[in-house]
Amino acid sequence: MTGKWDSIKLLGAVSDAGETFFLPCEENFNSDTTIRLLDALQTEFGEKICVVLDNASYFTANAVQEFVEDTPIELCYLPRGSPELNPTEECWRKLNQALGNRLFENLDKLQDAALSALDNLEPPQLSAYLCP
Repeated sequence: MTGKWDSIKLLGAVSDAGETFFLPCEENFNSDTTIRLLDALQTEFGEKICVVLDNASYFTANAVQEFVEDTPIELCYLPRGSPELNPTEECWRKLNQALGNRLFENLDKLQDAALSALDNLEPPQLSAYLCP
């Protein structure tokens, strides 16, 4: 027994039009994961995007800055320690409500339930976060 827990890792995004996008990740979050997320967001929402991120190290890494340098991606960062300004945090709260106090047979069942719940999530209005 290693003491390591299996887990589900997801990065999420909410667009100004209320669309959601969730990226399942196999590995721990790092700059490569962020670059994969930015590439997926461009594929989903168009090449020119403005992405508002928190200050997690995997979002602020030099490799991420170098990746966006010659692209039409604009990165904006929320102030440190301000999850209340991040609309994606509201999605995680709603996901926790949908999945809380439930027992799942295995990680695959939990992942299926999480992705299904995310598909049915009513995303928050961005204006409430960015223009209070």
